[in-house]
Amino acid sequence: MKKKLLIAGGCSLAGLLLMIIAFIAARGNLAELSTRNVQTVQKEYDCSTDIIKIDADITSDNLEIRTGDVEYISVSYYDRPGYNEYEITESGDSLGIRYVDLHPIEVMTIDLDLEDKPVIITVPESFSGKVNISSSSGSIIAESINVSSLDLKNTSGGIRINDVDIATDAKLSNTSGGINVENLVCKNLTASNTSGGINIENSDIYELLDTKCSSGDISIKSVTVKEGARLSTTSGTRYMEDVSAQYLECDGSSGALKAVNVTVLYSFSSSTSSGSVTLDRVETGNSIKITASSGDVRGTIVGNEDDFNISIDTSSGSSNLSDSSDGNKKLTISTTSGSVNIDFTE
Repeated sequence: MKKKLLIAGGCSLAGLLLMIIAFIAARGNLAELSTRNVQTVQKEYDCSTDIIKIDADITSDNLEIRTGDVEYISVSYYDRPGYNEYEITESGDSLGIRYVDLHPIEVMTIDLDLEDKPVIITVPESFSGKVNISSSSGSIIAESINVSSLDLKNTSGGIRINDVDIATDAKLSNTSGGINVENLVCKNLTASNTSGGINIENSDIYELLDTKCSSGDISIKSVTVKEGARLSTTSGTRYMEDVSAQYLECDGSSGALKAVNVTVLYSFSSSTSSGSVTLDRVETGNSIKITASSGDVRGTIVGNEDDFNISIDTSSGSSNLSDSSDGNKKLTISTTSGSVNIDFTE
């Protein structure tokens, strides 16, 4: 009984302390504790000069950036009446947007308006500058813009890119949530995700594509890479369809690999610890190398079997191919526990 009384007393004291903190944070005004004061209003910020760099660092709101019918960059956001939780500044040719958490009391209130109220950055058609956006919790969307570089970082929320043209590099980094890219043109694309998938479709990469997932799938469809592409997963599948590059590297600890209508000028290589490898009309101008610790290797390769110098090593499993030194191209398959069943289209 005494222990229960002590616990109850401790809880009461903690509650009293929270009330005192709330009262102080509200500056002695109990009206500050009312949820009705959390209702937000839309605000607008219009830049007065040409901007060539955007830096945004927000906390929990969704953020969208797109091209619109404006002369200068404009920012639309929501805030509570009488407060300025977003700090928007212009310094030379740079625009800064930063969320400032000035009121700890807000963690004790409830916003009854559940409507999505994103921060929206609208850029003129002439804009071609740098964009750097960071978010702690909320989605980031970049749509219908032309920029010189794009760097998006998110902690908990998705990243979506659609119809974006980048003169140099795109860097996408996420901790929890999906990365989805469609209709992207850029020089180099680096995408990494800790917990969530990466999906890239209908895009052109002028030089290098580098994707990495710790826990999640990687899917690449209808993508042209002028130089090389790398897909790396710790736990997740790798899927490619209608992809072309000079070389492709696919590494995975746990998860299957499937390549459909994939063309490489030089080399296609895959290393898998646990998972099957399926090749569906994979074409190479030089070599294909598959290493699988646990899983079957099967599918079709474009060309004739006589085109390849074949080397097969299966520790435990069967193979429909035998070693051969006939062709100029190389096909090397090594499995620890799994079978090999490969056909040729000619």
